[in-house]
Amino acid sequence: MRSVLTVVAAALMLVCLAGCVPQDASDASAHPNPIIVREFTYSLGVVTLDPSFGFSLSRGAPGVPPSQRAAGVARAAAFSLADAITTQLGLLGYDALRSDTAVPAPGTRAFIVSGTFRHIDEGRRRHVGAENPNIAVDVDVDYQAGGAAPQRITELHLDSRQIPRDAIVGVSARRGADVNLAASRVGGAIARYISDTARLNNWPAASH
Repeated sequence: MRSVLTVVAAALMLVCLAGCVPQDASDASAHPNPIIVREFTYSLGVVTLDPSFGFSLSRGAPGVPPSQRAAGVARAAAFSLADAITTQLGLLGYDALRSDTAVPAPGTRAFIVSGTFRHIDEGRRRHVGAENPNIAVDVDVDYQAGGAAPQRITELHLDSRQIPRDAIVGVSARRGADVNLAASRVGGAIARYISDTARLNNWPAASH
C-alpha cells in the first residue's frame, strides 16, 4: 500500500512543482520551506467509545456524559496525530510546524498537511491483547507559494488497522494499545509518505 501511495503522490507533486518558479533566496524568512501540519478535524459522530469505561467510581454519582467523553477522545487523537506527523518529519530532517493558521510568507513556499477523521474507535481496553483501537483519516496535502492560492497535491486514505505496529520507527517502542497510539502510527505513516515525496522532489531539509 505504501509504495503505491508514494508513487502516486510523487507523480502528482512532480507535475505541480514543475510549473512553479524557484523562490528568491534573498526573500526567504526563517522558515523558507516549511511543512505545515494542521490539526485534523472530526465530528463526535465518528467516535466509538469503549462501552466498558465511563462509569463513576463514586456509588450513585453519574458517569462522564458520552458526548464529553467522545470530545475528549477525539481531541486527544487529533493532537497525537498532528504531533506524530510533525515529530517524525522533524526526525527525517524537514522543517515541520504544527499550526492551524500559519501560511508561507512572501517569497517562501510550503507543503500544508490537513485532513479529517473518518472514524475513531477506542476499542475494548479491558480485553488485554485484543483491545483493537483504531482510527481512519482522509489526508490532504497542498503546495502553497507565499501569496498564491494553495494547490492540492494529493490525497491519502489511511486506516491504522492496515499499518503494521512495527512499521514506524519510534512509535512501535511504546507499550500498550490505545486510540492515541493508533493515531501516532497513522501520523508516522503520513510523515513517511510526505518525506518520500519531498525527497523525490528535492525539497530542502531544515536549516540548522
